[in-house]
Amino acid sequence: MKCICWSTVSREAEKRLKINWYGISRKALAGFVAIALVAGLFFATATEAAAITLCWTFNYSVDQACTTTLTSNCVTGFEYETTPDWGKTLMKIGTAPNPATTTGIAPSLSTQFTQGPPHGAVIYYARTSGLDGNGNVVFSAPARAASTQITPGAPTNLAVTVK
Repeated sequence: MKCICWSTVSREAEKRLKINWYGISRKALAGFVAIALVAGLFFATATEAAAITLCWTFNYSVDQACTTTLTSNCVTGFEYETTPDWGKTLMKIGTAPNPATTTGIAPSLSTQFTQGPPHGAVIYYARTSGLDGNGNVVFSAPARAASTQITPGAPTNLAVTVK
């Protein structure tokens, strides 16, 4: 009888052990999935950036674009920049070439790029680059755009499962 009783207790203890083991595994799995989802959201937002388009007008009837034959006193293109200190320091982001047609007033020149951190108020500048009479690079005074608020990108591929 002692063996039968011992065997019954042993089976019950074994069942409890399995139930606890499965309970721990399910909790660990749920915790792992939750951590993976949260980490995925951080990575998704870290790769997002604001899409920026800068637009401006330029008068090529006053300042001609540089060509293979016109290599001085001409416009080579444009630079776009941002500033951390309201224009004292310009940080170049990129360049934009002259358009294909460079006669008269070009009313809708533009460039597009993405802007990530730092977030907050950002001021963008554009300035004309050109060559002086000696072929040296010169720049116009920068044209300043209004301060723009850059915010982090929104999370993507968000899904919710309810059981």
